[in-house]
Amino acid sequence: MPSRCRLEGGRFVDRPRTIRPERVRSVGRQRSPCYHGAMPLRSRLSRAAAALVFASLAACGGGSGGGGASSPPLDDLARYVDPMIGTLGSGNVIPGPSLPHGFVKLSPDTNAGTGDIDAYEYANDKIEAFSHTHLEGPGGSFNGYSQLGVMAVVGNPGFTESAYAQRFSHASEVAEPGYYAVTLDDSGVRAELTATARVGVHRYTFPATDRARLLIDVSHNRGFAVGGWVEVVDARTVRGFGLYQANPLVAVFTGSAPGDTGLSPLYFHAVVDTPSRAAGTWSGTRGQPGVLRAEGADIGAFLDFTTGESQAVVLRVGVSAIDVEQARANLEQGAGELPFDAIRASARAAWNTVLNRVAVDGGGDDQRVQLYTALYHTLLQPVDFTEGGRYWSGADGVGAVYEARRGGAFYSDDWCLWDTFRTTHPLQTLVEPERRDDVVQSYVDAYQQSGWLPKCSWRATGDSRVMIGNHQGCMALDAWRKGFRGFDAETFYDAAKKSADLDENPVPALGCGYFERGTPPSYVKNGFVGLECDVTQAAAMTLEYAYDDWCLSELAGELGHGDDAERYAARAQNYRNQWNAANQSMQARFGWGAWLEPFDPTATWGFTEANAWIYTWFVPHDVPGLMELMGGAAPFAAKLDTFFDGGHYDASNEPDFHAPYLYAWAGQPASTARRVRALLDSSFSSRPDGLPGNDDAGATSAWLAFSMLGLYPVTPGAPVYVLGTPSFERAELRLGDASGRHARSFVIEAPGASPASPYVQRATLNGAALERAWLTHDELAAGGTLVLEMGSTPSTWATNGSPPPPSGGALERDERVFVAPG
Repeated sequence: MPSRCRLEGGRFVDRPRTIRPERVRSVGRQRSPCYHGAMPLRSRLSRAAAALVFASLAACGGGSGGGGASSPPLDDLARYVDPMIGTLGSGNVIPGPSLPHGFVKLSPDTNAGTGDIDAYEYANDKIEAFSHTHLEGPGGSFNGYSQLGVMAVVGNPGFTESAYAQRFSHASEVAEPGYYAVTLDDSGVRAELTATARVGVHRYTFPATDRARLLIDVSHNRGFAVGGWVEVVDARTVRGFGLYQANPLVAVFTGSAPGDTGLSPLYFHAVVDTPSRAAGTWSGTRGQPGVLRAEGADIGAFLDFTTGESQAVVLRVGVSAIDVEQARANLEQGAGELPFDAIRASARAAWNTVLNRVAVDGGGDDQRVQLYTALYHTLLQPVDFTEGGRYWSGADGVGAVYEARRGGAFYSDDWCLWDTFRTTHPLQTLVEPERRDDVVQSYVDAYQQSGWLPKCSWRATGDSRVMIGNHQGCMALDAWRKGFRGFDAETFYDAAKKSADLDENPVPALGCGYFERGTPPSYVKNGFVGLECDVTQAAAMTLEYAYDDWCLSELAGELGHGDDAERYAARAQNYRNQWNAANQSMQARFGWGAWLEPFDPTATWGFTEANAWIYTWFVPHDVPGLMELMGGAAPFAAKLDTFFDGGHYDASNEPDFHAPYLYAWAGQPASTARRVRALLDSSFSSRPDGLPGNDDAGATSAWLAFSMLGLYPVTPGAPVYVLGTPSFERAELRLGDASGRHARSFVIEAPGASPASPYVQRATLNGAALERAWLTHDELAAGGTLVLEMGSTPSTWATNGSPPPPSGGALERDERVFVAPG
């Protein structure tokens, strides 16, 4: 399409337009896939009125899931959040601004290199660009997103990232919820970022110069751009489209699937508050002054300004996965021409709304920083991709636009469920009940579009197929048992049943793990996965499928499918097929039954990102059964001691997250307290390297948050929390209804809690003695007070025959509808 405008005599002049159809098709209400028009951006509010509105929101805690009249006043808990925690090392978190579950995650990308999973690495010395989309803490996304980069420069350094990247110092950085700032040393520009859910807002303060320039790099991403276009509409407006490859490895190995797997579209509509004096585009490395449209895979646009000393230029970028018109609408509705500082205040208010659902006393500022940063990280994904009542999904392998359910939202970017089902989802269920039904229903939506439940949902075409297991049913069961009924449970059950019984693997030569959808026939037939099916993961797959079968059995029972419940319950015992009594360990074996010899429990053959030491403990649905295999409570606890004392526990990865809490089944809660306290002290901190491994969409952070509060969901899908060792003398979980309105509180009082006093001496629940080291979810959801008297030495509390946690959460439960913290 020819450019809508051109430069004549230093002024922008309109040209007639033509319309070119785009690649993405629509389902339901049809709209043009691109916005073709030079409609000026106008705010529906005056600047003064908008500032007043947002100031009021900040004062009363407005934002997603705001509290009702009964909500307590909001504290500025955002002051305890440090987004830099986890930016050094393998945490892979992003320091830039986003709203809870926001589409836009506007953050700096450092000079890490193509294909690197780190968008920002603390050890790097240059910022390549500030880009608008990111994953939080991924470990295996390869390319990820980091799409649509912006950089402010002085002069004309060139149009490649290596040319325009700029040095920076951590001393000049400020990172807090909803805001990031840094000084770009090579140009002297002060860069500031804030965001709404679908708008990235940049403020660049230039020195006095007639060579100020903003670069909008459409091709910028962590992998490679497939194609796109960019157009300078007028002196203030740039719009465009980029198509990116989100994971080329999946695309290469599953190329026979419909469409092109891993293609991720992003449209944008950008407006600056200061008219540019000149503009142009680039293609490849060649700048094109005055050429106002470019197409291809390596393109961008630039705007030139003359600035006075300390003059700020504000750039607002609305993004969309649907079309350019929707990107413009997102910009106008989300930010308009509202002042930068008002948007920043609104973002902080949104974070304070959800952070205030957990209030603590005691501990030190360092502990509070760790807790609230962990909550912050946990609430960044999955992402609400609903835009104007519609959403784009690539689940069908091609990509389409769908109507959102009435009042509902579509969530994706749950990267990946193998990570997040263990901790992220259970914690979000507690603190964000208003989102839970929509999150679960989004999996149903993806199933109806593609025929399979996604294992690792993303904003790209096709199925990422990443990681093992079918944990979708466990997430749904966990929600159902906690009272959530706003999703299509029967369709979800049908989808989960398909994944449990059928198989789809386009590349069996590469194993039956990562690229599997469903369950390998060998597991269904033999009750275990042999090494010839997947030499790197087979034993771990058996153990995780067995747990998934338990979840499906329990969901079948909840929905009245008795025969299925019995069948999957029998399959849930398949974990025993990986147990070698001779070695007292889970062990990989071949399909004909022979064990892999010689046996080395530290070897990774057969175990996903782990080894036999770690996966031996992955029987969360039948801990008494595992204990029986080991000879009873005493040998079970002794083996746990050997596991920890021998340095085999891996705090950086998910498969053994639950292991410290297993002592509760052996009647040794003091051992849980000792192990958890040691992990809190040794593996986590408030420094940039304060996360022990990939945060994986908040999974590691959620473990930290649960453990600091003093309770942990060992078996997602079972409404039980094992008690540990609180880090605070008082923690209040502010419980609410599905709209987020505060209704009641559950308080954990732990007088004397400190690193020197990690052991529970006595406990009461609502004034009555509690002689067990666990709570039911109904007990927590009803509100009340748990008092844990802490001391410096182990006690006899919850020992001497006190009841262990129910196996698999087999509880006598009432029919009370769950009311989650709000």
